[in-house]
Amino acid sequence: GLLSVVAFILTHISLWSCQYAGTDIGVGVGLIYREVVEPVWFYSVSSDGTQCTSYASYSDQYYDALDGKFRAAQGCGLAAWMVGFVMVVAVWSVAPCVASSRAGWRIIGGMFFLLGVLQLFTLLLLASDVCRITGCRLNDGGVVSIFSFLFWWASAGTCFMVPEPREEPGLPRVAPPRPVAELVPTASVVASETTTQRVEVDGSIVTETIKTNPDGSFTVTTSKIPPAAAAAPAVVAVATPDTSFEKR
Repeated sequence: GLLSVVAFILTHISLWSCQYAGTDIGVGVGLIYREVVEPVWFYSVSSDGTQCTSYASYSDQYYDALDGKFRAAQGCGLAAWMVGFVMVVAVWSVAPCVASSRAGWRIIGGMFFLLGVLQLFTLLLLASDVCRITGCRLNDGGVVSIFSFLFWWASAGTCFMVPEPREEPGLPRVAPPRPVAELVPTASVVASETTTQRVEVDGSIVTETIKTNPDGSFTVTTSKIPPAAAAAPAVVAVATPDTSFEKR
C-alpha cells in the first residue's frame, strides 16, 4: 500500500519535471515540459533565467527533433501516471474488501510490475534525437524515474508474497446452510364410498356407487337390475310343523 503511493508520487515528479535530463546547452529537457532561455510571457522565470514550457508552445529545432523514441518515452510516462493513479485508488479503497485471496493480490502485483516496466521505458528519452542533438545526461527527473521503477517493483513483490488466508485455530468450520424445500400445504382427502339406488321408468333398479380415492380421484360403479328380476317375488321358506308321532 505505502510503497505504491510512494511509487506514484515519484512517477508524478518525473513525468512533469523539466529536469528529466540535462543538456550541454544549459537547459533541461523532460517528458512533457522543457526549459527555455528565451522569455515566454505566460511562464515565470526561474532564478537561473530559464523557463519551463511545453514542447508544443515553443517550437524550435529541439521540438522538431521529437522522434519515435521520444514519443514512446512520453507515452510510457503518461500511461504509468494514469494507470498508477487508478491502481493506488483501487488498492486503498477496493482491494481490502475484494482481494482477500492470493490470486487477487497477484493480479494487483502484476499491474504494479507492468507500471514499473512502463516507468523504466521512459529512459528511452536519453536515446532520442533531442538528446543526440543537445547532449543529454541523466538529471533529477531521470533519477526520480529510476526510483519510481524500483518502488513499483517492490510493491509488486509484496503483493506476490501475500499468503493464502488461513482460518483461525480453534474455531469450528460452519457448514453453509442447506436450502430447505418449501412445503406446500395440500388438502387431505379421506377415502369414502357412497351408494345410491333409483328406480327407472321401466321398473329396473339402478345402483350407483361413488368411491372417493385418497388422491382425490373418483371411481363410479353402476349396476342395473332388469324389471323382471326386480318384480320377482322373494321365495320365503315356511317351516311346516312335524305332525307325525310314534306309537307306543
